Amino acid sequence: MITTVEEFIERTREANNDVELKNLFLATMREVGYENAVFARARHNRLISIPWSEFPPGYLDTYRSMEWDKIDPVVRHVQSARAPFRWSDTCNPDQISKAQRSFFEECRELGVHSGITIPIRGPARETDLISLSFREKGVPDADKSVYVYMVSIQYWLKYCELIDRRNADAVVLTSQEIECLKWCKEGKTNWEIGEILGISQKTVEFHVGNSMRKLGAGNRITAVIMGIRNGIISL
Repeated sequence: MITTVEEFIERTREANNDVELKNLFLATMREVGYENAVFARARHNRLISIPWSEFPPGYLDTYRSMEWDKIDPVVRHVQSARAPFRWSDTCNPDQISKAQRSFFEECRELGVHSGITIPIRGPARETDLISLSFREKGVPDADKSVYVYMVSIQYWLKYCELIDRRNADAVVLTSQEIECLKWCKEGKTNWEIGEILGISQKTVEFHVGNSMRKLGAGNRITAVIMGIRNGIISL
C-alpha cells in the first residue's frame, strides 16, 4: 500500500535529522517504483553540489569524472522548468546531439533509465532539484506525478528546516483563502472552486494568489503542502 501524502508529512515531522528524512523519502519513492534518486543544486547549467544520491555503484563517480552535467539535457532544462518534467521531454529526437545520445546510452548501461525531475527554486540563481529514475527500462507514471511532486516538495521543505534550523514564520490566511486552499488540495480547478463556493473564478484566483504570496509558495501544490505543514488546512 502506497504511503499517502498526508502520512508522509506526518512521518517527516518525526524526523530528527537529514539522514532519517532522506531514508523516509527514498522508501516512499520506492513504493512507486523509483530505485534511483538524487538531490542536487544547479546553477548556470552546471551541478554545483550533490547533497546525496542513491544510484547503482559507480554511476555517480562516472558522471562526475566525465563531467556529464555539461551535456546532460536535464541539467539544462531544470533552469527554465517551472514544474516536474520527464527526462524524455528534454530530448527532441531531431535536435539531440551525438554526445547526448551516447550519454543516455551509457546511463542505461549503468542502471539509470528514464525518470522525472522536480525543480525547486533556491536563492539567487540556484535551483535545487530532485531526480528519480528506474534501474530497468520503464516510463514514469503520469497519474502519480502530482503525488511525487507533493512528496518531494515536503521533503525539501523539511530538509531546509533541519539544515537551516529555521522555523517558518506564522502565516495568517483569511477564511476565503483557507477555503480555496482546501479545495486546491482536492485537485479542483479555479472554476470548480468558484462553483462550489459561489464566487467568481477571478475571485478564486485572487484568494489562491494571496495564499501563495503569504506562504512564499511558487505554485498551488507548494502552497497546499505549506498550508498542511502550518496547520492552516487539515490532513
